[in-house]
Amino acid sequence: MNKIIAIGDLHGKNSWKKVNPEEYDQIIFIGDYADSFTITPDKIINNLKELIDFKKQHSGKVTLLLGNHDIHYMEYPAYRCSGFNSFFQPDYTELFRDNRNLFQAAVQFGDYLFTHAGLSHSFVKHNLTAYAKLIEDKQIHVADLLNSIHDSENQAVLHTVSALRGGTDSFGGITWADYRETSVDLLPGYHQVVGHTPRKEITKVAGDHSSITYIDVLDTVEEFFTGNI
Repeated sequence: MNKIIAIGDLHGKNSWKKVNPEEYDQIIFIGDYADSFTITPDKIINNLKELIDFKKQHSGKVTLLLGNHDIHYMEYPAYRCSGFNSFFQPDYTELFRDNRNLFQAAVQFGDYLFTHAGLSHSFVKHNLTAYAKLIEDKQIHVADLLNSIHDSENQAVLHTVSALRGGTDSFGGITWADYRETSVDLLPGYHQVVGHTPRKEITKVAGDHSSITYIDVLDTVEEFFTGNI
């Protein structure tokens, strides 16, 4: 059993500094470190550098997940989204790429799966067709699969954008899935923790043996997800 804290989309905010690493077994950042309409890019970059140092200091217990506002710099010029800063792009890209090995697409503890935006059941069935049965039957470690795909030449299959977020794909992927997709189409047998869709407070949607909890709340309340998993 791990005492876990998961921190929602930062976009340059430094509220994560209030977390005492000695109090937790695992500290998970849900992604979206870059881009903000209220915080200047130089402050965002400095905050990200401090996060990277924090990860290096506590590598065994800190996970840095990637959000859509991160991969459009790391994988530039792919995956462009709103808020993209072309002037600071070289600085962001260099920082993300120089530390690529410190970031990942997903992390999992038992039935608890953490990604930036989540997996809908329909996305799994249609975009991860070859693995859908294995995922549903829990015969494969989902986070390992997602990280492997993200690190491959086929990574684009994970970063699709549906019409709900202005895209043309049928279903949103792990950095783009919207609340309106994942909340009504739970992935059976898994408990997901995600950010991406802003909420006024941490919100959990539960079904039979499955749930998804949305933690992108730092614009309105300084609240983190915690649990013993």
